[in-house]
Amino acid sequence: MSSLTDLIFIFRFVPCFILIYYIVPATMRMWVLFFGSFIFYTLGEPRWCLVLLGATIFNYILGKWTSLQRKSFLILAVSFDAGLLMLFKILGLTISIDFLPIGISFYTFKMIAYQADLYTGKIKERPDFVTTASYFYFFPQLLQGPIMRPDKMYSSAIWIDSDVSTRKERIGIYLNNIEDGLKYFIAGMAMKVLIADHLAVLWKDLHTIGYESISTPLAWIGALAYSLDLYFDFWGYSLMAAGLGVALGFPFVKNFNHPYAALGVRDFYRRWHMSLGTWFRDYIYIPLGGNRRGDFRGILNLLLVWLLTGIWHGITPNYIIWGMFLYVLILSEKYIISVNKNLFNIVSRLNVFLMIPISWVIFAISDMERLTVYMTRLFPFFGISGYVNTSDYIKYSTLYWPYIVPGLVLLIPRVFDFCEKKRKHPVAVVVLFVLFWLCIFSIANTAGNPLMYLRF
Repeated sequence: MSSLTDLIFIFRFVPCFILIYYIVPATMRMWVLFFGSFIFYTLGEPRWCLVLLGATIFNYILGKWTSLQRKSFLILAVSFDAGLLMLFKILGLTISIDFLPIGISFYTFKMIAYQADLYTGKIKERPDFVTTASYFYFFPQLLQGPIMRPDKMYSSAIWIDSDVSTRKERIGIYLNNIEDGLKYFIAGMAMKVLIADHLAVLWKDLHTIGYESISTPLAWIGALAYSLDLYFDFWGYSLMAAGLGVALGFPFVKNFNHPYAALGVRDFYRRWHMSLGTWFRDYIYIPLGGNRRGDFRGILNLLLVWLLTGIWHGITPNYIIWGMFLYVLILSEKYIISVNKNLFNIVSRLNVFLMIPISWVIFAISDMERLTVYMTRLFPFFGISGYVNTSDYIKYSTLYWPYIVPGLVLLIPRVFDFCEKKRKHPVAVVVLFVLFWLCIFSIANTAGNPLMYLRF
């Protein structure tokens, strides 16, 4: 059970967890979160559950001194968390990807945020062990984020019914939470299962065929398909995780805000994986001084942020190149807008719809030789060798347009905003019901695709 689209998770774990969570007194809910989340992780990743537990105990103990603004303990804790992440990144690369524990990139960043917020006083009072562990383990966000901040977790709606006097009112609140949460969960699952998983097959087919044998049109269709696949896989998961949080009484955590409607790469990453972007801003960029110490210092700080962003995703060269590629694009936009605003409007749109898909190709292909071949397919004037079926794109366009077209439509903010506004309409309930069972049918009849960020 290492996925939110696992049928055992959907039909057994979630109903049992929510039932127990709302039956127990409010003062016991952190205990339910703690044990339930740890069981969830253990069932999916039994080999590495002790790593998570050990890191939690270590961070909790050091947090006692970090909260007293002992800088040396903050440095020790952050070094431990970052070192743990890098150790398993290296093991995952040199031995096997199975040596990279699921969710480690997310829970180590939560631990660093916890230590930093204790040190700066953003967390006014150090929570007890169960509350701290529940923040690290919170099962909807454990596998793939979003990276909720400690203060959001500790001040959230666990106690939402504490001032409600009657049982009927409490049950009404619980049912409303569950209804709203399940709607987000189903919408996210539909994006993941009905769009992303099908587009993933196209990308895998190109890998099987061999990049040297595909035409330029098919290479661009592949880049588009992978871009949509990654977006709807990750956005879908984020909606599922946020929906489960809402069902448990926590506020909705928005992790994506229509990134493909952005004006430029910088704006794109303000809208994409927002919890990670704000994490780097608040815990790396701003503490280093941001751009307050002059343009040159700001450029260096931004370079470090994007270098670390690449390394966070992986330590193979393609992730470093991906981070540096985006850094150069963001830097160029910054200086173009200072010269000519009209030129910026043109370049920024081209960056989103041309350069972002190219960046995802770099992100996706870790083998440098194969990446070079794919780039020559995207840009044939660099030279093509070997046989190429120039009509192959017709076959794949015909097969995959039912998934590409809905994906492109959902990139339009007004479409999704309309669905959001109408989510309580009876017709919307029927649509969600149908989508749910279509997802279940698809999951039951296919091997399914793991979450794309599962082992980052």
